[in-house]
Amino acid sequence: MILCDIGNSYFHFNINGKIFDEAQCSIKNQKVYFISVNAKKTKELLSKNPNSINLAKYVTFNTHYQGLGIDRIMACKTIEEGVVVDAGSAITIDIMLNSLHLGGYILPGINALNRSYKQISPILDQHFTMQVDLKILPSTTIEAISYGSIGMIVAMIEKVAKNKKIYFTGGDGMYLAKFFKNSIYIKDLVFRGMHQTIKEIKA
Repeated sequence: MILCDIGNSYFHFNINGKIFDEAQCSIKNQKVYFISVNAKKTKELLSKNPNSINLAKYVTFNTHYQGLGIDRIMACKTIEEGVVVDAGSAITIDIMLNSLHLGGYILPGINALNRSYKQISPILDQHFTMQVDLKILPSTTIEAISYGSIGMIVAMIEKVAKNKKIYFTGGDGMYLAKFFKNSIYIKDLVFRGMHQTIKEIKA
């Protein structure tokens, strides 16, 4: 079975349980189950694999949120209770309780925050250091912008997480998970939601 998660920036494939990115995987004339938040890349996939199935047309999910992205739905779908953080180009934070989606919010991703500083001043056009200790005040500019951005993200997650378990996924999910004791990183969390949806379709 071939699954494809088309994000804002990249294709990610899950082929028989193994995850590949766009550069590692070239698929043509195959049946692909996919989700997408990128119309241009969706057309690209369908031009190569016209028999592919968009799971957004079939998914069921318990939420009152209007316009919830399909990527967020799939990340949350197999989580009964806790905070779901998908840290990619954007960072989405969603709250689940008894399999009900209570709501959530969106932050710029780490790379997006890093790029934003040069719009303030050329002096701030520096690459983040990921070796941030939020218990120690910064003593250099690069530490300061890194601390400010990572600290903001961590604080926004802490605000809603409290004692809840936090499920991280996405490219920066493993990095952010280290700031929280009650956390777990699940690389294939979105794909798990997709698998669950396919099971429901075939039931």
